[in-house]
Amino acid sequence: MVKRILLTREPLSIVRISTALFIRVEQGEWTGVLEKEVENFENVLERVLEQVPSEDVERRKKLQSFGTGKKLAKRVTTAFEDLCSLSEMEALVIDTEVWYEDANTNLRSLKRDVGRCVTESASYEKTMWERIETELEEINVENLGFDHPICSGVLDIKSEPFTNMPGSVSDIFKEPFRKYKLKQNYDVMEACKEFIQNEESKINTDEILGNINYGEWLDKPEELQDLTKRMLESMLKVWKSPKYEAYIKKGKSINEGSYVCEVLAPLLNIVMNDLPGNPIAWDIWGEEGSSASAIRKGSRKFARRADYMMVVQLGKNAELEIVYLETGRPNSTQDKRLRDHKKLIRFSKDSIDTTRNVLKLKKIFNQPSKRQNLSIFTINIAGDVIELYAMRKESGIYKYCLIEEATIPLHMTSPSAVYPLIHALMTLRTAVACTIHKILYSSDNEDSEHSSSEMVVTVSTPKN
Repeated sequence: MVKRILLTREPLSIVRISTALFIRVEQGEWTGVLEKEVENFENVLERVLEQVPSEDVERRKKLQSFGTGKKLAKRVTTAFEDLCSLSEMEALVIDTEVWYEDANTNLRSLKRDVGRCVTESASYEKTMWERIETELEEINVENLGFDHPICSGVLDIKSEPFTNMPGSVSDIFKEPFRKYKLKQNYDVMEACKEFIQNEESKINTDEILGNINYGEWLDKPEELQDLTKRMLESMLKVWKSPKYEAYIKKGKSINEGSYVCEVLAPLLNIVMNDLPGNPIAWDIWGEEGSSASAIRKGSRKFARRADYMMVVQLGKNAELEIVYLETGRPNSTQDKRLRDHKKLIRFSKDSIDTTRNVLKLKKIFNQPSKRQNLSIFTINIAGDVIELYAMRKESGIYKYCLIEEATIPLHMTSPSAVYPLIHALMTLRTAVACTIHKILYSSDNEDSEHSSSEMVVTVSTPKN
């Protein structure tokens, strides 16, 4: 509903933060918690800006005028406080009684049905329903909260009324669900044992990377072929999907969530797992705030969120965000692609800056050889094109440059057309692995470039 207010179906005259918050009150979505309302509005505004057509200049300008970061949070806070003040003055009624009424109606219905079960059952089952009936009589929905299962007329084994019951009574409730459980299976267990034993032996015999150089393939030929086949099998699922066939032939839209889950995440998970050299690194998908951004902004609450990040552990409590990804839909606008490009630059710079202002990282990167090898990598999914960039800081200058780009084929195509995508992903994998290895194992005996210790401040949204 808030998205509808901000999008093109509503006149600009009512597009205000206070209006959007009031809509949440009307729809019963109001939490009354400042932090949650600020976070919700920030997320909705970001998604809406991605959907506003580039030709709708006035609406885009209006939404962008709300600001970002601390400025936006301050404005949402002001609107929140205004609504609370109006409520206290009784000029605005935030009708929290509506859910109470619905919840009590559901509770009465539930009690009636439980009473019927008491009458119709016998033995141990009757004992269980009688205990449930007794516990429900003690329930006050106002003490539970609107999102408690009982308020929707649902008996949940993890919630009241079972929290105060002996296990023997709860077990009777579980009985009808036991039919879904499978017996222990010898074949599955043997497969688990065989797989774990094989993988453990591989870990113990993994070849340690020696003196490696950028621009060299690090994976063995058989590993390269295996990775390639797995990526192609992943793409084959997309090529066979009626959804993507309809997108190619009829122009039916693919939303960002589907694009990430069905195309991008499988490819990145394949190519960025088990990096050569076995560094301690992990992926983060979703809207988790960047730690580097949080450090610059002074609060994780206002941190920018990346669609994907890879974090590498360089020492105890020394973690560096080394890869970022931003994406939109396969047919995202040029404006969206440009905004993602700029956002990735800010992520990269923030990450490099953490090596100067986070003590654990600072100790590592005070060594010139390690700072010389520091690069942050970004992936901008510009529609159906993957763009691979890197940022380095040399002689005090932050340099951001395109390494490689390739089309993401969403339909079955020729080997020569799909190869550039595989090559670009392998380039990312190898560059990241090589960079991590050199940071971990390089020494100051190696030649190093001059690197300025000064940091340039990342410019935020100008204040009015």
